[in-house]
Amino acid sequence: MKRMAVCFLIYLFATTLLLAEAFPVKEKLQPYIDNNELAGIVTVIADKDNVLQLDVFGYANIDNKIPMNGDTVFWIASQSKPITAVAVLMLVDEGKLGLDDPVTKYLPELNELRVAVKEDEKRTVLVPVETPITLRHLLSHSSGMVWVPPLQQKHKIDILPFQKALTTCVMTPLKSQPGTEHSYSNMGVNIAATVVERVSGMLFEEFLEKRIFEPLGMKDTAFWVTPAQQKRLAEVYAWDTDTKTLKRVENGQLTYPLDDHKIRHPEAAGGLYSTPNDLVRFYQMLLGEGEFHGVRILKSESVKEMQKKQPGHLPQGYGLCVGTGGGVFGHGGACGTDSKVDTNLNLVYLYFVQERGLAKNGEARETFYKIVRETAKKDTK
Repeated sequence: MKRMAVCFLIYLFATTLLLAEAFPVKEKLQPYIDNNELAGIVTVIADKDNVLQLDVFGYANIDNKIPMNGDTVFWIASQSKPITAVAVLMLVDEGKLGLDDPVTKYLPELNELRVAVKEDEKRTVLVPVETPITLRHLLSHSSGMVWVPPLQQKHKIDILPFQKALTTCVMTPLKSQPGTEHSYSNMGVNIAATVVERVSGMLFEEFLEKRIFEPLGMKDTAFWVTPAQQKRLAEVYAWDTDTKTLKRVENGQLTYPLDDHKIRHPEAAGGLYSTPNDLVRFYQMLLGEGEFHGVRILKSESVKEMQKKQPGHLPQGYGLCVGTGGGVFGHGGACGTDSKVDTNLNLVYLYFVQERGLAKNGEARETFYKIVRETAKKDTK
């Protein structure tokens, strides 16, 4: 019996070792740290049930020598958008919202929106909205709304609660008629979050916490960063041309301090913080067609709808708050985080950094994706 137990432990150790070396990520990404091109990286590879491999490189904070790990806290920025889309789709699943309903059904304040049309070099006129904006338009960046209202563009993206931001939206003309073209819009995604608040009767942050984060076990995902979490925060790094080295920079899009609930407000389009250990669960749920470890968040039909090109007559590969195409969908964030759900390989793969304009980040990210895809395809032959 003892011999069987020992053999099993040896087998388990060997299997774990093989699994840890299945994707040769370390040898390919470590040089970016050694060459001082990136401060730190975390990568995660998982199937719908298990994390297959998590690799960490470098530092979350170079000055304090705090290493990256699976619980490092990252600003995931626009990776907040797919989470907002899931919140909307949950209410669609419950019959409380319709993707193609006019958004004015839920937010009558938007009845007076107008479209800015440039007649010539000197004159722009406002014309009526021809086709009502729908939730589908908002989540697919085809509403015609601008990126952010001028007030937030001038200051920070987290300075207004949703209801006050709605007022600024009413005063901001559309760039184009709804449904006629894609134009990336944080404003549109925030309007969708405002609908979630209005229809659910809950604050958006409470809805996310109770309906998504708690059920999935995402304990470190929120719009605010507690003092304890700030000790695990990945700092943002840029290149200092004077010293020829990496330097820490402040996140200029957000208001400080990060734990202040009075002056900071949820930004559904780009305000969330999370960790690799947390965020992988969200993407595993999507790979599992709405279910993770027996917890169903969405109907499978809603996950399929999320990854369709929206609206269908426009050429760009954008679904409901995800980039999509070729059986792969996901989203990136302003400071370099990125995640993919690959339905061809039945894998999710996530890449985490915090950087501002570092030349080698895109190359490192694509190197990681290439490793995952080539290794997985080789293993399936």
